[in-house]
Amino acid sequence: MWRTDGLADRLAAYLTDQMREPVAVSALKRFTAGLSWVTVLFVMHPSSGGVREAILRIGDPNGLLAPYSTLPEYLTFTTLNAETAVPVPRVLWHSDDPATFGAPFLIVTRLRGETLLPRWPGAETEVPYPHAKQVTEDFATHLAAIHGCAWRGTPIEALTPGATVETCTHREIDRWSMHAAGPSGGLEDNAMRYAAGWLHAHAPKSDEVVLLHGDYRVGNFLVDDGRISGLLDWELTHLGDPHEDLAWAAMRTFGGTRTTLSGLLDLQAFQERYTAASGRQVDQHRVRYFQVLGQFKMASMLVGTEQRLRNGDLHDIRLAVMVLQKATTLMGMLKMIEIAA
Repeated sequence: MWRTDGLADRLAAYLTDQMREPVAVSALKRFTAGLSWVTVLFVMHPSSGGVREAILRIGDPNGLLAPYSTLPEYLTFTTLNAETAVPVPRVLWHSDDPATFGAPFLIVTRLRGETLLPRWPGAETEVPYPHAKQVTEDFATHLAAIHGCAWRGTPIEALTPGATVETCTHREIDRWSMHAAGPSGGLEDNAMRYAAGWLHAHAPKSDEVVLLHGDYRVGNFLVDDGRISGLLDWELTHLGDPHEDLAWAAMRTFGGTRTTLSGLLDLQAFQERYTAASGRQVDQHRVRYFQVLGQFKMASMLVGTEQRLRNGDLHDIRLAVMVLQKATTLMGMLKMIEIAA
């Protein structure tokens, strides 16, 4: 739907209207990784000068987590840019109106760097990642800064209105239960119903409510010259318990092991640096609980995707292949509950 060669004219017309001067665009390049937003790099050429690169992101209704809204990322980027040194893009324009591109979209500044990808089990003989120590420190320090953002009284409050230490985790369980709900309006898979009940029954009261990235892991940041230069993919950002991000980063689903994040970064060093930067102790019992919640989210994505495929609402073969992982994901979730109990 969004062929790169078909976006240029609409993008140029939109920018011309917003900037109130003729704007040309060139060098459009679509990034093919990812199952959610369509991401396109381009160069804008205002008639007054000042050529610069930018990123167009379109919330594909066919994406894994559709329907999308630009509001969470806009609110988060705006606040983080004003309040912290966390490396996130600056939003230039955004809209949930489908009139321009047929879906919600953001245009943001480009951050330099390359994506670091997980090293999956079985690759232990590969040469160690040369920047692992510094990237681990950056990864922990940036997470501490995100969790330390003074979000009260800022637009970020709108991400999870009324979130409290008693309710924030329950609300996240309910959010993903709704994502996986069947035609009856409830969870129709026995394993999912059991897991949701277990999660509600064992949800710890949070010590504090913080801003969460929501998808904080190897693969969602850029590295430039051995340092993290940008944090990406904030569509799941919300307010909740800090252990939720800590647990997600270490998920086995992303190549994590007992000692590493995604087979690349040292888990203990990450947690120790996070504690030093944030002043928060990492509670391993809570980490195990939130890894169950993380697996529940994974299962919810697959269950919801399977239902949309059956309804004919999706046409991405990658998502159809991904749904084949549902059974092993559910089995893994039940095993994690057994370990965490």
